Amino acid sequence: MKKLFVTGIIYICLFILLVAGIFNLGKNFNENISQSDGVAVTAEDIPDSSVQNTEVPEDADNVDTGKLETDKMEDKVVVKGDISEDVTPFNYNTTADKYLLDLCYASLCNMKDRKCISKDVANTYNKKTDITTFKITLDEEAENVSGSKITADDLLFNYYLRADTGYTADGGISALPVAGIQEYRYGTKNITSVKKKIVKKLKKPDKRTAFLIRKHIIRPVLEKEYEWVCSLYKQETYDYITDKYPRKKDLFVYFFAYGTNYKTKGKKIEKVINDVIKSYGSDYNKLGKVTGENYKKQAEGIALNVIQSDKKFKFRTKNISGIKKLDDYTISIDVKGNRKPGYINRLGSMYIVSMENWGNSALFNGTDQFGFKRGKAGNILKGKKIANDETGNYTIQEITDGVYTLEKRGRE
Repeated sequence: MKKLFVTGIIYICLFILLVAGIFNLGKNFNENISQSDGVAVTAEDIPDSSVQNTEVPEDADNVDTGKLETDKMEDKVVVKGDISEDVTPFNYNTTADKYLLDLCYASLCNMKDRKCISKDVANTYNKKTDITTFKITLDEEAENVSGSKITADDLLFNYYLRADTGYTADGGISALPVAGIQEYRYGTKNITSVKKKIVKKLKKPDKRTAFLIRKHIIRPVLEKEYEWVCSLYKQETYDYITDKYPRKKDLFVYFFAYGTNYKTKGKKIEKVINDVIKSYGSDYNKLGKVTGENYKKQAEGIALNVIQSDKKFKFRTKNISGIKKLDDYTISIDVKGNRKPGYINRLGSMYIVSMENWGNSALFNGTDQFGFKRGKAGNILKGKKIANDETGNYTIQEITDGVYTLEKRGRE
């Protein structure tokens, strides 16, 4: 009897140890997944014995903007994951987008893993004028995929493109204190008079202004917020809210259509997002109250672009006084205030593209034309492909079902 009792105790202890081991294994596995920092883990990475079938609602939304997989070989890199369909050097949303672009496009200075195409950057401060001048000299060997040299004209094209009132993508430079940039954007030295027109237009937007606000502020903000909502389901910290709203579209409505009594039953996520977007109309202030962000400057830029699109409007300021071409491979940029050398990182925080592939050389003279029609920078951003245009260390050789195969260029 005693022997049976002891044997029973041993079996109970072994059972407890087995359960504890399984629990810790599962816990460690989950922790490894949660700490993967956006790197995708697929079924092939998990032993067959640990893959389980889980029922998922038919209308569950699977959006993972942080997913990224890369396979590195000696001279090739394969990038796959959530790469945006419209990814360009000006439009990027996901981790995979940034990784891809950092490999394929150069910057002016050495930031992260991007190739640097400047040979020298010098800065001097003039106390009398309170201006810091950055002199940027390009590496004369820098070129794009076609073999064309990247020159000072390409830099002017890149800066003027991102300073244009029609530029609505990432990396705009209008907020930087470059000398003369505001006079150029407003088209006149009498900025006050134009600002009054902007206030009037935003107070009661016409159809064109309202449409552009919805297109360039309301829609992209809410689409990105939906991606943020989706990311909450990967973080245990937010289980308290994701358990309450197991369907992503319901949680999206909870955050961004709060108080509207909007019902998602029977509606696909595309319709839900569109309905929520419509509910804001062109009211960017209402959106700002919900997201905690301020979209006033963006709205003002849109209104300014509409005002300048009027045939009666005359551009009296022809160029940015603080950006000058010194020779074929050198430009200077005047910045207000006493700036440290590291400020070049802000001035150079952009992907450099060639005017040959993105602009129109017939519309460039370096004086009052810079590779595109003024106020129409948005046209440059449409329908362009990143393949065969790169200035960085890698070129895209193939794109198949969202998988990008890159090959290292001959020159480092």
